[in-house]
Amino acid sequence: MLRRPSNGNAMSQMPQIREAEAPEAAALIGWITQLRRHRWLGIVLVVVSLSLAVGYLHIATYKYSAVLALTPADQSGQKPVGNLASLGSLVGVDLSSQAGSGFAMYAEAVTSYPVAKSLSERAALMQAIFKESWDPAAQQWREPQSFVRSIINGVKRLLGVPIKAWAPPDGHDLQNYIEKNVLVAEDKKKSLIRLTYLNADPKVAVELLAGINFEADNFLRARSLERSTRYVEYLERRLAEIQVVEYRLSMAQMLGNYEKTRMMASSDASFAAEAFGDIWVSPNFTTPNPWIVLSAAFIAAVALWIGLALFVLPLIAYLRRQSSAG
Repeated sequence: MLRRPSNGNAMSQMPQIREAEAPEAAALIGWITQLRRHRWLGIVLVVVSLSLAVGYLHIATYKYSAVLALTPADQSGQKPVGNLASLGSLVGVDLSSQAGSGFAMYAEAVTSYPVAKSLSERAALMQAIFKESWDPAAQQWREPQSFVRSIINGVKRLLGVPIKAWAPPDGHDLQNYIEKNVLVAEDKKKSLIRLTYLNADPKVAVELLAGINFEADNFLRARSLERSTRYVEYLERRLAEIQVVEYRLSMAQMLGNYEKTRMMASSDASFAAEAFGDIWVSPNFTTPNPWIVLSAAFIAAVALWIGLALFVLPLIAYLRRQSSAG
């Protein structure tokens, strides 16, 4: 038969449990007391933090998101295998990376200087992106006035650091802007690249992404056309020299592949990547999110209040007592 524990044993264990819980309960009560004592500090911090957040939301620049999805364009891309690939390496021509190589380099081309340099020739786009340096009334570039820049230049003068003279935005400036503001997300499993860009003007966002795609594709097209043309000329010379039938057949097939690549690069169709639908633009602004800003301000104020009430203020009071006692 099972025995029930006697009431006497249960009652004897209760004081031990209460003694074990007593320090934790006392500490919790102490924390609550401290928070209640400094409750006005918490209210002030919350009000100030939310006021700053609301002020930020009034002056913040609200931006829209533009997204361009890209997939590999058909480059005729029959990859050479077997004897053909071996022959390509024998004659000094790398065929293994020809098919689809344009899309593999597309992500790098997006942030490259040649693409940015070509884009910088679009005056309207440059004026929209670097609008703080463009004077629409005078229709010319001007150095923007910046208090922070003046302080930095003053510090540089004191330290003897050379100060670079201001110049109108160019391809280098646009390249830095694209690297910082255009997100390039590459999904190699799906062979998909997404370009994401935020701007206060949705039309500027669409224009920049479309321009990047156009110039990057043209840049890779030109490189491929130049390379395939050189290979075609080389293979034609080798065909005139080689008499072995098997080599001639293999080289003729190689020549055909490069002729296809050259044909694709010479057409008006997308060469390296093609858009997977139109550029998507968010119907409403995506940043900053007012609810996230207000929630973060409230949480930060509460965390600061707890830190001050439980740790900083008691430590200051303790130090004062020690100094007065000494």
